Amino acid sequence: MLDEKGILRKLRGLKAKTVLVQMPEGLKARAAGISDHLSRNGIRSVISVEPCFGACDLRDKEAKDLGCDAVLHIGHSDFGLKTAVPVIFDEYRVEFDPVIPLKRGIRKLHPFRAIGLVTTVQHVGSLGKAVEYLRAQGHDVLTGKSKKLKDGQVLGCDFSSAESIASKVDCFLYMGTGRFHPLGLLERVDKPVFSLDIESGELHDMTGERDRLLVRKRMRIEKARGLNRFAVFISTKQGQMSRDSAFRIRESLSSIGKDAFIISADTLTPQKIMGMGIEVLVNTACPRIYDDQKSFGIVILNPDDIDSL
Repeated sequence: MLDEKGILRKLRGLKAKTVLVQMPEGLKARAAGISDHLSRNGIRSVISVEPCFGACDLRDKEAKDLGCDAVLHIGHSDFGLKTAVPVIFDEYRVEFDPVIPLKRGIRKLHPFRAIGLVTTVQHVGSLGKAVEYLRAQGHDVLTGKSKKLKDGQVLGCDFSSAESIASKVDCFLYMGTGRFHPLGLLERVDKPVFSLDIESGELHDMTGERDRLLVRKRMRIEKARGLNRFAVFISTKQGQMSRDSAFRIRESLSSIGKDAFIISADTLTPQKIMGMGIEVLVNTACPRIYDDQKSFGIVILNPDDIDSL
């Protein structure tokens, strides 16, 4: 939940009079209430309604332009970026008891002695209960470490905590919501992956999805081979910008006879590239864009696909 006292303490420590509030879509229903809370405590606020994809997507320059003294970024942990104004991170922790749903699905995990446990920042406080229960069931449990992330934490673009223990575990268990993170984990580790959905309470074996992901990847590459007009996307978000990689990809595409150029945007939408005749988009920004192929109506590739063209 929101650490209201901690937020006020940090803002007062900065002597902030005006703050830009930034949060992901799923939390925006709380935006007005947060603004009211700040106002009652003598702090003016502006709510940014731009899409927010993570701590890689800070609106610090927007805050500076608006005359704000700080950014209050809710729902993610510090990514370590240098910012135009101070940024206060509230991770919006949501703890839950994983034991009951684990009890229902524990038979699926029995064949695996060593389990790698991962989650998002909102739920890292619940990892301890899961570790305790799984160890009581006879499993060895590991939560990996990462330079930027908390123990056991993963991001859609950073699975280093999982990769750090991949050789030591027999399977991975992700605890959280949705399919984005466990599917991303499938692509990074060559081990069975299970997902404990904290909303439905169901434990799902995601491993069978790996073949589908590989088939989808091969189909995209095969289709791209027969196309010519490629756009390489650079995000202007500080935490997503991969400019050097984008220029290398463009040169690689040109060397095999593709018509390649570079485009940039803050948030890329189909409307922004309409009429440009783009047949293939190579995404160097947030990996979520890769899943938007249907809405864009063109082939979308990741940088590691280019060597297979």
